Amino acid sequence: MRIVFYNSNSNYFNPKIVHIKTMPSWAEEWEAVAYQFPEHEFFIVTMLPSMFLMDYENDSLKKARGIKYLVLEKGGAKNIADEILKIKPDVAAAASFWRTPYDWLALEDAMTADILRAHGVPVVCHSTESEAICFDKYRTRNFLEANNFNIARGIFVDYELFWCTRKKAEVRENVYREYILAEISKMNFPVIVKDTTGLSSYGMEVLPTMGAVRDYLDSKKFNSPRLVEEFLDGIQFGTEVHSFKNEIQVFPPLMYSVNQYGITSPKQSVKLGPLDSAEFKVEELKQELTRLARLLHFEGSAQIDLVFHNQKWFIIEINPRLSGSSGAIALIKGKTLPRILTEFALEKFSCAKGDSNKDSKVAMPHSTKGAGVDASETNRAANLCKEKLPLYLNIKFPNLSEPQMRALYALPFVHYLCQTDNDAAKQRREMGFCEILFGGVHSAHDLESQLDEIKARFPEIVEEGFFATAKKMIRLIEQNELIR
Repeated sequence: MRIVFYNSNSNYFNPKIVHIKTMPSWAEEWEAVAYQFPEHEFFIVTMLPSMFLMDYENDSLKKARGIKYLVLEKGGAKNIADEILKIKPDVAAAASFWRTPYDWLALEDAMTADILRAHGVPVVCHSTESEAICFDKYRTRNFLEANNFNIARGIFVDYELFWCTRKKAEVRENVYREYILAEISKMNFPVIVKDTTGLSSYGMEVLPTMGAVRDYLDSKKFNSPRLVEEFLDGIQFGTEVHSFKNEIQVFPPLMYSVNQYGITSPKQSVKLGPLDSAEFKVEELKQELTRLARLLHFEGSAQIDLVFHNQKWFIIEINPRLSGSSGAIALIKGKTLPRILTEFALEKFSCAKGDSNKDSKVAMPHSTKGAGVDASETNRAANLCKEKLPLYLNIKFPNLSEPQMRALYALPFVHYLCQTDNDAAKQRREMGFCEILFGGVHSAHDLESQLDEIKARFPEIVEEGFFATAKKMIRLIEQNELIR
């Protein structure tokens, strides 16, 4: 059987300027999949930076044995689909990622999937309609509100109407502007102002007063439609949903750190979990996100940002694609991400062929440095919210040298490193960082001991801000006895 994994990139990308290095490499991970399933042919159709699928260094591409590659320079759903169809695949699976400024790559992958399906190819990918709903935060808000999910109180601000008097000389008073300001004044402050189509929290503003809102809307920062929502205090979380056919798996959430404005920043956040305490009402969360996945007809992996506010779960954002948490989720599941994508594809093919007796006892996954995989994997997957799961910490360090990365990865409890270097960046945070995932222990105390060991062995690489944040999150668990 021919299995194709694909993803796209709509942005210009220069591999000689931006360098991404992972340990273990994606070549190692995909080579393990090819070894486990020698009866199948594997193809990767991708565009740089090819997140989750391939490694590169300048013009050199690191390829896995047993995997055939097609690296595209030109995007567009039709072009990508045409190239995939030349392979004559039996099944395909999207491995969508993200780039700034617009989080729309998964939408292009969904359009590609539509073309493939029209040619009779089964595809693991969310629908175009679901991707469009989640790409536009205004549409996301309307969908969640219409289906009675908990969301922050808010209002949509149409830029053209708010400033219509600039173009309509006959209009003396802007009634729409008056209405918007009156509605915002009724909200609880602070409020968050965000772009309707931007990636993650980039460009968000937390405004403490009505005066600050007026100043913002009168400034050059306000140059396109915006959402204004009440800021919800509480611990912020993220999780993933793996959905296929009638099976929906909701993972216990990971705690996310926030910056000085109370927002989770992709380049600064620390992630800790999973947290399966009854105090966080994980079963209620599981039920709500299962309902969400069914309403949006999810197929594959989706990430959801959340806040636990006043003993209730509120949805902040939905990202129907892989995410920065996917590596941790794979470890929690006792697998690797390439293995998860492969299982999605195999199950899709079996369902497309009407094979109700598909083999569910396939070879055990390649474990990244002892990720805790055992023979009870199937039962574990079905009881992720019932058993006490090992804890992992995802933390960021300044850019490291390759010897430093290798020395850090040599620690038995360090499972994954991913470093981004941007040679063209001028600001420190834009130059990149090294993201480290470690843990696999069942107590916050043991996780803290691992963090302390990293600092003791590598004092020169520890950034105190991230270290202090991680300590604070770990101790929050210890002090409140949340993991039991």
